[in-house]
Amino acid sequence: MIKTQQQTSLVARATLSILTIVALIGLTSLWLSNTLAIQRENLQTQAQLQQLLETIARPASIACFLLDQQLASEVSQGLLSNRIVAWVVIRAGKQELARASRLPAANAATVDASTGSANLIVRPIFSPFNPEEVIGEIQMAPDRVEIDRRVTQASYFIGILLTVQTIAFGIAVLLVVYGSITRALKQLANRLRDLPAEQGAKLTYPAGHETDEIGGLVKYINRLIDRLVNLLNEERHMRLQQEIEERKFRSIFENANTGIFLINSDGNITSYNPAYREIIRAAGYSITSAMPKISSLLSNNEAQAQELMAACDQEGSNIQRDICLTGQNGNPDRWIHLTLSKIENQVLQGVANDITERKMIELTAQKTAMTDAMTGLLNRFGFEKKLSDLLPRDYRQSEHGVALMLIDLDFFKQVNDTYGHDAGDRVLIHFSRLLESVVRKSDLVGRLGGDEFVIFLDYIDEPDVPIKIAQSIIAGVQKPIDIGAGKTVCVGSSIGIALLEGDAIGREPLFKQADQAMYQAKQNGRNTYCLYARVVLKNGYS
Repeated sequence: MIKTQQQTSLVARATLSILTIVALIGLTSLWLSNTLAIQRENLQTQAQLQQLLETIARPASIACFLLDQQLASEVSQGLLSNRIVAWVVIRAGKQELARASRLPAANAATVDASTGSANLIVRPIFSPFNPEEVIGEIQMAPDRVEIDRRVTQASYFIGILLTVQTIAFGIAVLLVVYGSITRALKQLANRLRDLPAEQGAKLTYPAGHETDEIGGLVKYINRLIDRLVNLLNEERHMRLQQEIEERKFRSIFENANTGIFLINSDGNITSYNPAYREIIRAAGYSITSAMPKISSLLSNNEAQAQELMAACDQEGSNIQRDICLTGQNGNPDRWIHLTLSKIENQVLQGVANDITERKMIELTAQKTAMTDAMTGLLNRFGFEKKLSDLLPRDYRQSEHGVALMLIDLDFFKQVNDTYGHDAGDRVLIHFSRLLESVVRKSDLVGRLGGDEFVIFLDYIDEPDVPIKIAQSIIAGVQKPIDIGAGKTVCVGSSIGIALLEGDAIGREPLFKQADQAMYQAKQNGRNTYCLYARVVLKNGYS
């Protein structure tokens, strides 16, 4: 418990944060100061050594010029009197005039291990009478031990000074933060903990903080308390209203003729009303589990159920579908209008209405509008509508093509004029069945009006397929047709064929091509077929 209070205490966390920041600043400043001190001491040492060399340059040149070992020794001893110099060698050409060292057993072949050859300073000695003539050199090595000692002293001094300043700064910041902020906040937290806010009690201002930010916080908390009391009162009133509405909704839910249900994220129906059960039962389905699947409304198509749920979740709006519920156990198919809406996260609401009667009327009306009443084939409107849905397909990536065949009965007018319209109707019906028998179920067969018929062959394997079909039609229509009362008639057919391969074109150009081919067939003597010139693949049609 104590550990938890320490971890959550504002005072403890503020103190720890301030001390951490101060410590980081102090360590960073100490590291920077120490680095600068080392660089400064090294620069001062180099400058001092250069200054020493400048000082002894004149006597050293004289000693080398005269080969005076006594004078050279005095010069080297004078340099060695400075504690930052480890050893000195003066040479005139190849002759060593003097050597002085603070190191034991120093000689010309030995370099101070503490300095290394990298720190060795070598300066040429010029003739006192000719500044351009080099007569010797002086070698001097700094005493790294003495230099490091000086750097260490400077670092200690700077470190102590910065440490004292950092500690003083940290204590001052802690006192200011605690006295002006954290203590007042702690008092405020203690008062707020025991405050009966639900009864409308208010916080008092901490002393000295009536007009600052802490006082503003107290004022805002008191406003929140007022709002809390108002919300509690409103919540009590709303809870009462909700209970009333729930009773109303339950009554509607149980007695409505519309199927209402809820779906969770797994597609399970978590609750449903009796109307939903009756909709399912009318199609021969039964609810066999406490949590049926939404797919039970979709003829147990789980993929379609998941697709509907995903669409509703992504679009964020109502999803409406007319769904055919396939009848089971001898029951007829039922049509359901399904509406799905998202009411909360991971929960969907479904509303299902039985629209079987309306759908049957619509389908009947649609079929009537698109079907020729006498022959049962597609009428002009129905054929053109279905053809418009097929033509936009892209045939360029397929090895198959399509064909449109326009067919006109030859000598049909004579049948009507001679035997009457009833006989003509028998001929049209017979010819319609003949057309349906020579094509596939996937092909379109329609009556455009009078004795004019049309066929659309979708995805033909070979270009001569339409020709074979045309030949079958011509051969079939030449056989005698029973028109009743023991009488028969014979008619013919003129067929125009337009082929399409590799691209899609509009309905009107395709009809125009077939019509021109049919006209040519009539010109060629009737009861024959004519093939229109092939469509140019890259540039539309010819």
